[in-house]
Formats: sequence, structure tokens, C-alpha cells
Amino acid sequence: MVIIRHKISRSRVKNLYKFARQKNKATCLVESSLEFDACFHFEYSREIKTFEAQPLGFEYEFDGKTCRYTPDFLIAHHEKPQKYIEVKPYSKIANPEFRARFAKKQLVAKEQIGIELVVVSNKQACDYLSLDCLKLLHRYSEFQSKAHLQLSTTKLLIQGVSSTFNKQK
Repeated sequence: MVIIRHKISRSRVKNLYKFARQKNKATCLVESSLEFDACFHFEYSREIKTFEAQPLGFEYEFDGKTCRYTPDFLIAHHEKPQKYIEVKPYSKIANPEFRARFAKKQLVAKEQIGIELVVVSNKQACDYLSLDCLKLLHRYSEFQSKAHLQLSTTKLLIQGVSSTFNKQK
């Protein structure tokens, strides 16, 4: 098995998005607006300790060919094992070829690497009401001192978003 590092660089074809992570005290670069939106849920989920965009990838066999694959995220939970996350639009997930390829990727991830691979759709990652709240919260979270009201609001939002995001999985 070959482990691959997929490095994201400037592209004329894709828009790249930079997300400032408070949990990891770092930034991550993602390849789609859907992945960018998912970052907000990961950042403010109580269950997620850290997350990494474009972690090490791997190779898998499909239709007699060796294919390379890099998951969108590697999530480290406080209480559960790590998971690879793939974020895709629901329309793409419904495609039979995508499902067949993804099943092969899941098998390799679980059996050879020991990490479960799951797919998250735009329907799960884009609850627009909570997403808008998280984006607003994130915009102001960079200030050094947080007021009591902001801390209370953050706590309530995290509790609500965690339960909403986890219910949809």
C-alpha cells in the first residue's frame, strides 16, 4: 500500500478556500465551498478534538486500475476513533459509479489503514441557519478577550450544532 500526500496549490480550475482553525491554531486549505462549510461544523463540534484537511491519501483498485485517493478530512474525536470524511453534493453521492468507487475506498481505508471513511452530503453539512450562525461566530472568535455573553452564546450554539450535525449522519 502506498501512502500519498496530496498538496493543494493554486489552480485555474478550482477555487480554493482558507479556513482559520481555532482548535488547531492553524489554517487549512480546502478545494470546495462545501468543504469550507463543513469546517465550521467541525470547528464548533464538541465531539471533534481536531481536524485536518487533505490528510495522507492512499491507492485503491477499481476496474483493474490503480487509483489514487485523498480524503477531504481526517477527524480526531475526543471519545471515538479517527474518521476520514469525504464531503460531496447529494447529487454526486446518488451516482452509481461514485457509490461503487466509494465502497472500494471505504474497504481499503478500513482494512489497510484502520480508519473508517464516511461521506457527508451537502444536506448534512449545510444546515443554513446554524451554518450562518457559526460563520458569524467564527468571524468574531479571533478577538483575544471574549465577553460573557459571547461565551454563553458559543456554548449554546456548539451544543445545538453538534446535535443537529450528528442526527443527520
